[in-house]
Amino acid sequence: MIIEDLLVWPDRRSLAAMPEADALAEVDALLEAALLDVRFDATTSSAWLLFDCRGAVQLEMGNTAVVVVRGVTGLQWHADPRPGRVWRAVMGWQPVSGAGLFSCTVELSPGSRLEVSGVAAEFYVGDIPGGDDAPPNFMTASDKEIRAGLAAWSSDFEVVHASFTDD
Repeated sequence: MIIEDLLVWPDRRSLAAMPEADALAEVDALLEAALLDVRFDATTSSAWLLFDCRGAVQLEMGNTAVVVVRGVTGLQWHADPRPGRVWRAVMGWQPVSGAGLFSCTVELSPGSRLEVSGVAAEFYVGDIPGGDDAPPNFMTASDKEIRAGLAAWSSDFEVVHASFTDD
């Protein structure tokens, strides 16, 4: 199944299995993963965060992770201006969950921060084909090579772990 189909699949909760590190509950669970993409769907008030986990400190199983925030109430991006592609490694992950709300602050290098909040969240860890190979070199690889070497919403995805907050 591709990632974007998984995230709207009605039976996705059947995949629940305790992750090695739960990004919905544990500080720094995604430490050293790299944020690849953020999607916001205003019609469903959902935000999707896609991570490359090859360098993640606390996740050995799975090369890709997705955090979904449903019922989004806030979304903010702060970054130093930088031209071109930037590998944005997670240097801090701070989730807060309770009383029907979820929020997280993601500190990224170099000089970036993402803040997202909503009423519920989902966390998926899994594998994409080729996701265990070395990541592409942003300085020397072509755009085509970079895109081919990273997870995308259209990537095939085999879920290893999934967790959910109550919604």
